[in-house]
Amino acid sequence: MSSAAGVQTTADQAHDFSSHAVALQTIAHELRQPLSAIESIAYYLNLVLPKEHHRAREEASRLQHLIQQSNWILTCGLQLVNTAPLAPQPVDLEELITQTAATRSCHHGPRLDLQLAGSLPPVRLDPGRGRALMENLVSLFECLSPDRPFRLATSQTPEGVCLTFAAAVPGYRSETSLGPGCDLSLASARQVVETHGGTCDLKVDPASGIVLTVVLP
Repeated sequence: MSSAAGVQTTADQAHDFSSHAVALQTIAHELRQPLSAIESIAYYLNLVLPKEHHRAREEASRLQHLIQQSNWILTCGLQLVNTAPLAPQPVDLEELITQTAATRSCHHGPRLDLQLAGSLPPVRLDPGRGRALMENLVSLFECLSPDRPFRLATSQTPEGVCLTFAAAVPGYRSETSLGPGCDLSLASARQVVETHGGTCDLKVDPASGIVLTVVLP
C-alpha cells in the first residue's frame, strides 16, 4: 500500500469513527427521555404502593436500578467516543467530589463514606470530563456494593492527588468478574485519567474486596 493510500485509509477510519460517535450521541439523547420517564414511574410506584405489597415494591426498585444502570452505561460509552479536545484548568477535586456525593445522597441515601484530606492542591482537569469521571466511579461502586457503604478517601502523594475508592465486598475473583457495565465503566475512567497524565489502578481481592486508586497530577 502506498503512503498516500495509507493516509487516505486512516482518514476514512477517522471519519467512520466520528460518524459512529455522532450516531451514538444521537441515539443516547433520544433514549434519555423515555428512560427518565420509566425511572420516575418506578420511583413513584415505590412511594404509593402499600408496604404490605413487598414483591411489587421490590420489582419497582429493581426496575429503577436497571434504568439507573442503563443511564450509567450510556454515559460511559459516550465518554469513550468523546473526541472533543481537552480543556484542562485548575480544579478543586475535593469540591468536585463533595458536589457529586451531595447529588448521589439526595437520590440514593448516604452510602458514600467520604474521608477527605482537605487543603489539597488543584489538579489540571477538563471540568466536564472530571464531573463525568466522578459520577462514573461513584456509580461503579454503587453497582459493586449495592447493600453496603463504600469509602472514598483523598490524599497527597509525590505523583499528585490520590483518590482511593474501597468496598468491602468479598467474592469477586478478578476485574473480569465484576458484572455488567463494569468493564465499560473502567475503560471510560482509565481513558479520562490517562489523557490527563494520571493513573487508574484496580485491585480485586476475593477475601477483602475491591480498591480502585486514581492519581491525577
